[in-house]
Amino acid sequence: MFHMSIVILETGSGDGSGDDAEQVAALRLRAAESLERAYRFLEAQSDSWARLRSQVLCGAKTSADLTARLAETQAADGSLSLGTLISGGGAGFPPTDLDRLDASGIAIVGTLEGLLIAADAKVIHADWVESAANALAARQSDDGAFRVPTDGSNRVVEEADIFWTGMVAGVLGRTPVSRPSLLEAAGEYLAERFDPDRVENDGYTALLAFAHFFTNVAHEKSDEALQWCGRALEKGFRSRQFDTVATLRVLLTCDAQALPGATFDITELLERLLEEQAGDGGFAELAAAGVEKRTTQTFDAMLGIVRLCEALEA
Repeated sequence: MFHMSIVILETGSGDGSGDDAEQVAALRLRAAESLERAYRFLEAQSDSWARLRSQVLCGAKTSADLTARLAETQAADGSLSLGTLISGGGAGFPPTDLDRLDASGIAIVGTLEGLLIAADAKVIHADWVESAANALAARQSDDGAFRVPTDGSNRVVEEADIFWTGMVAGVLGRTPVSRPSLLEAAGEYLAERFDPDRVENDGYTALLAFAHFFTNVAHEKSDEALQWCGRALEKGFRSRQFDTVATLRVLLTCDAQALPGATFDITELLERLLEEQAGDGGFAELAAAGVEKRTTQTFDAMLGIVRLCEALEA
């Protein structure tokens, strides 16, 4: 039996009545069916991480199974091995040649992936998290940045540094073991490089990184930065520059239903998300590399469906 379908369908019929209640019930039914199709898509793929995450999300396995799997990948220094967020087509990650990463790059990327997986599953307080946070702290540069080897122009490299710094420091800010000095240094690095053009014109990667950090870490730049991020996110969604999965991934990463400066309607987001599902049950149908590059975004869509259905009941 598909547990998550039952959860969505039995959460209630909404606050409305008559036609409104029927529309909500019909939307919830479509969401449950979409969720089950996405689950079956991931069950047929070789991405064991995406399968496990979907199984935990849908109640087939427990969060303890996920935390145990993450802990099994932890090295003696606390770092985690590479997962599949990037290789599975995760939205927002800059082009990264995983085969060419040095040991430090592997440790940063793998540990970040593990912490992001834990954050999505609400298990960011697991026992292994403190040593993982320490492993990342040991790899922070003197200027506060976190760097993963990147090829390209100086601008491309700086954009990558902003991304990794915002994502690493942002997820550490969600843990109970983050070091204030680390977050302060990362915040100064990011604040000095924040520019509205980076989130409005340079694209999604900078938007995701800045939104993640400034949502989860208090900084004097937070209000201004998040206003720009929110407006850029809504603009990208309305213009269809960002698909719904990518739009929701920003909110999911920030652990927020909205951002300052943005106005999203829950029903509209859910309707648009369901429209993006492919015939095979997966999402990100236009990914050029095939199904192996669609697993992360398919899980993101599943998580988005669940969160949006929860929000319908709030």
